[in-house]
Amino acid sequence: MAELSENLEAEALRNAVFEAAPHGYLILDPDFTIIDVNQQYLDLTRARWEDLVGVAMFEAFPDNPDDPNADGVRNLRASLETARTTGRTHAMAVQKYDIPLREPGGGFEERYWKPLNTPILRDGKVVALIHHVRDVTEETLFRRDQAIRLRSAQRLNDLAFWEYDPSTETIYVSRAFAIMLGLPEREGTLPAPVIFALVHAQDRDEFHAAFEQEMNAPEHTSVALTHRLVREDGATRWLSSHGELVRDHRDALPRFVVVSLDITASKEREEKLAQTLEERDRLLAQKETLLGEVNHRIKNSLQLVASILNTAARRASKGEVRERLEEAAARVRAVTSVHEMLYRSNEVTSVAFGDYLRELCGNLASGDAGTAGVAVQCDPAEVKLPADKAIPLALIVNELATNAIKHGLAGVPNGIIKVATRLDAGDLVLEVADNGTGKAEGAEQGLGTRIIDGLVAQLGAAMQTSPAKPGYRVVIRVPLQTR
Repeated sequence: MAELSENLEAEALRNAVFEAAPHGYLILDPDFTIIDVNQQYLDLTRARWEDLVGVAMFEAFPDNPDDPNADGVRNLRASLETARTTGRTHAMAVQKYDIPLREPGGGFEERYWKPLNTPILRDGKVVALIHHVRDVTEETLFRRDQAIRLRSAQRLNDLAFWEYDPSTETIYVSRAFAIMLGLPEREGTLPAPVIFALVHAQDRDEFHAAFEQEMNAPEHTSVALTHRLVREDGATRWLSSHGELVRDHRDALPRFVVVSLDITASKEREEKLAQTLEERDRLLAQKETLLGEVNHRIKNSLQLVASILNTAARRASKGEVRERLEEAAARVRAVTSVHEMLYRSNEVTSVAFGDYLRELCGNLASGDAGTAGVAVQCDPAEVKLPADKAIPLALIVNELATNAIKHGLAGVPNGIIKVATRLDAGDLVLEVADNGTGKAEGAEQGLGTRIIDGLVAQLGAAMQTSPAKPGYRVVIRVPLQTR
């Protein structure tokens, strides 16, 4: 009788120890049906005794259907089968094995466990298994958060981190982040409004929106923003912040683990560069205005010179003096027309030479060529030329046309002057041809010819002359690029 009493006391003691154990214990039969469970296990899994006892292990704890990577059932089954087959304890690595929530609404809660499966032998045969677990969720999530911080820090070249928890409206700040904010040099948790109040007023809405719009985003969603902070000493700092969203379980509000980099120096350089570029643009606009005014003044001055030459020509008696004065006036008008076009256009240093050539040919047709009954045909390429190339070319066309009218086409009925340009291998090719009598052999080189030779040399161009059968052709190749 005393022995029976002692056995009952020992059994009661074992039961009390089982219930009071600080870790979770589950007793399974060899088919993995739950036989018994201690209170700590019920507390850890948020279950009741009647939810588990008599239920198959993997019916009571299935995989989370919302997690495509869930492998808890497979791994635990393999461990239990190993312990049952070998009769030896099998320790598992840390497992992610979410627990079902049995209250209304259901779902699963993210959990991490360190399991140990031990067989109970009787006469060499496994009669039960002890499933011992330790909840390591908190330390696993901490290590995960540390890994996030490390990844973010590596992306941002190792600087301050902080963690925003919307559920408690708190922010955990690292020592480096506290220093960045001008706060006391220590790490710890502060009310979120204290930190948010430091965000520059113009950036505050965008700052809040960066977090609020990600509240329902999947775990590990990236958050990135650039914003200003105004420290308590009045200094403004620019921060570039990058982080990730993490959740403790599916239905919980997310936490944001963030790393911030002080980019104030870079921003100040950007602002100085922007100011420099703005000043440059202002000066360029001023320069263009001045150049436009210069072209306008030059045009007016040249028109005055041309008027004086024309007046002198009209007063001179017919002969070489009048011709020379008229030729000089025509040359001045050719230069004047270039500056007129520069003044009218939005570009004060380059000329749309195709438009200019058509205008020059029109002036020739209505002037000396028209008077002499000579038609002027124009076929220009559309190209922009700087003024230092456009003006010599204008003078060359004027001289060639004048020479053709005076000499090659004199007395020729249905006279035609053809003026054309084309682009060829980076060069501008100017061709002026007529259907006149051609150039007389042994003819003395006149002033116009010497002017043309000088202008061709000034342009660094090459000139070829040849009979056109009938008539005469001049081809000038002008390099447009520095060789």
